[in-house]
Amino acid sequence: MKPYANHYSQLDAANQREVDWQAGYEIALDEVATEIDNDLKQGDQTHYHELTELLCDNDNFWLAIGSGASYEPYRQEAIKKIAERELNDRMNDYDPD
Repeated sequence: MKPYANHYSQLDAANQREVDWQAGYEIALDEVATEIDNDLKQGDQTHYHELTELLCDNDNFWLAIGSGASYEPYRQEAIKKIAERELNDRMNDYDPD
């Protein structure tokens, strides 16, 4: 085995860990977004005001409402932002001890 082969295998392993972490983060983010969406549909008020604030600040949301188009993509985008904030809060609150 050539001396640099071990170095490249270590880089490959580090890169794979990074890709795995990113995939895991995306999966967790989708799960949190789905959880928030389901809670909102069931009438939970926990994230209602934050969602309303994000949608009210989005000009495209108002254009969609005014034209009669679907505003669902903007709603999902706002829910994803809320989920990202919530997931980051959960990660920062993690205490292994």
